[in-house]
Amino acid sequence: MNEAHLDKRYSSFVIGLLILFPILINSVKILGNMILLILVILGLYIAIAEKKNPFKIQELKVFSWITVGYFFIMLLSILIADGFDARFVSLGRKAHFLLAPLIALSIYQIDLPFKNILLALKAGLIIIGIVVMVQFLLGSSRPSGMINANIFGDIAVAMLFLSIVQVFNEKPKEQIITFIAAVAGVVAIFLSGSRGSWLSFIILSITFIFLVYKPFLMGNKKNQLFLVLFFSVLFGFIGTQTDAGKKITSAVVNIQNWDNGDKTYTSSAIRMEMWESSLEAAKNSPWFGYGYRNSNKEVSKYVDSHNHTVAAFTHLHNEYLTNLLAGGLLGLVSLLVMLFVPMVFFYKNLKNQKTYYYASAGILLSIGYATFGFTHIAFGEEHVNAFYIFMLAFLLPKSTESYEN
Repeated sequence: MNEAHLDKRYSSFVIGLLILFPILINSVKILGNMILLILVILGLYIAIAEKKNPFKIQELKVFSWITVGYFFIMLLSILIADGFDARFVSLGRKAHFLLAPLIALSIYQIDLPFKNILLALKAGLIIIGIVVMVQFLLGSSRPSGMINANIFGDIAVAMLFLSIVQVFNEKPKEQIITFIAAVAGVVAIFLSGSRGSWLSFIILSITFIFLVYKPFLMGNKKNQLFLVLFFSVLFGFIGTQTDAGKKITSAVVNIQNWDNGDKTYTSSAIRMEMWESSLEAAKNSPWFGYGYRNSNKEVSKYVDSHNHTVAAFTHLHNEYLTNLLAGGLLGLVSLLVMLFVPMVFFYKNLKNQKTYYYASAGILLSIGYATFGFTHIAFGEEHVNAFYIFMLAFLLPKSTESYEN
């Protein structure tokens, strides 16, 4: 078999994996991670057989350093806190970041039109919309497929906004598919009942309008009308969901009650308790923290009530505080680098017509994950990790290449 034919078969195989990932990541529990594992193996083969180093390839340098750097900061936090007797198995949830350069190496030369990835995202949204609607009709109070409702809602938010990034440059038939997918995504997000995902949805809506205003909305009444109708339908659905309104009202009341000294257990109050106590705990180990997965145990020593509940959690329901307590200021900085260094490259390429859509999608991805971390976890669960690594491995090298050239 000649090399050209082998390359063609390899490319077709990888393209198939790239298309399948957005379709499956939020609907079938393990297949998304299985796809990434295959890409890791392919990347390892390329690294050995072709002697390619992702840390030396111009397009992959930034991605490789920030992801592996983040992993090793978490590893360092464990070593400093617990020494070599630590349970390193807990780092398995961070393995995506260690293996990320190999994933990027396996796909960075694959010629896959961006619209095909977007179509896969739309298909994934339609599937999860159907799944959640069926579960809802069968009586589930927080339908979310096979995944935790908060994780499911966050990934659905990211998928939704990435899927609409080219909407003003699509043909009418494509826009119909985009609209159907977006509505399905909104159904999935809000029936899953994740309040943190609603917050991210609102922030990303504002971000999207800013991104498209000058190139597509300024002076274009047709596009302005389309966007008004688009978000009117989406937010109209939110308004019709009485449970959504009740959850938001309940959260506000519970926070007010907690501020007035009421220690009754509620999801909002326990978050307030953890966050306040986290700042106290951080003062005693500000530089290197208490070690990955030790945060809650330490914070529980500072809470006024429900200390056993806080200790039983695996994170602090805030990615920034979780990393601050786990790795100290070093851990927090590594998190901020993961979120915002890619955004610098994406922002610099917004004015480049060839990379505008990659850059816009990258900004939406980065801001989305930054907001997920407000009340949930951004990088502490395998599905959210997998989606971020996959999309960043696809988007960032495109912008890095353009910026360097």
